[in-house]
Amino acid sequence: MKNYKLGIFALLTLVFSLESCIEHEVIPAPVPMVDLTCHFIGTVNGSVLELTENVSGYAGSATKNLNILPAPAISTAAYNFQMTSASTQTSVKVVLGSVLWDASVSTAPDIATFNAFHTANTSPSYSTSGSSGFEVTYKDAAGLNWTSKQSSPNPQSVTFTGILQESDTLGDYSKFTCNFNCYVYRQDAVTLVWDSLLIQDGVFKGWFER
Repeated sequence: MKNYKLGIFALLTLVFSLESCIEHEVIPAPVPMVDLTCHFIGTVNGSVLELTENVSGYAGSATKNLNILPAPAISTAAYNFQMTSASTQTSVKVVLGSVLWDASVSTAPDIATFNAFHTANTSPSYSTSGSSGFEVTYKDAAGLNWTSKQSSPNPQSVTFTGILQESDTLGDYSKFTCNFNCYVYRQDAVTLVWDSLLIQDGVFKGWFER
């Protein structure tokens, strides 16, 4: 009986030893990600245009234009957001600039400067290439670009609302809803004649990324 008990004890010791050697998988907690969604609707040249995320391949993307100058010159940054699809050429893009910052201090505007810029620019002026304000570009089904003009003779307006700054492990964002009315223009490459289209009641939901 004594040998039997010793055998059971040895077996249990072996089992516990084996269990202690097994490495248990550690599943990391989910990392919160910013919910980035986009949508556009407006009347372009008399017809309603709606671009919906994940419909007909449409998705949103944010980029930035950095004009970095050596000190003591001040560098500038403009922010872009667009909705495009691989299956159709029609797209809408907006640009807002410019943030001023010292490139000798950092390679891009810091988050405080980025946030302050977007919070302050809720009713920007129209500007060529968005160099000091707002610009919108509409690409039609034929792939032709129509762009707003800083010096447009026609009335134009733009307002950013619902501005919300959020960050995750991938970046820092300024989420917005942009409401605008304007004419967009295109110059014929052969005749050099300018033509225009009217965008009315444009509502663009998206984000800029620092």
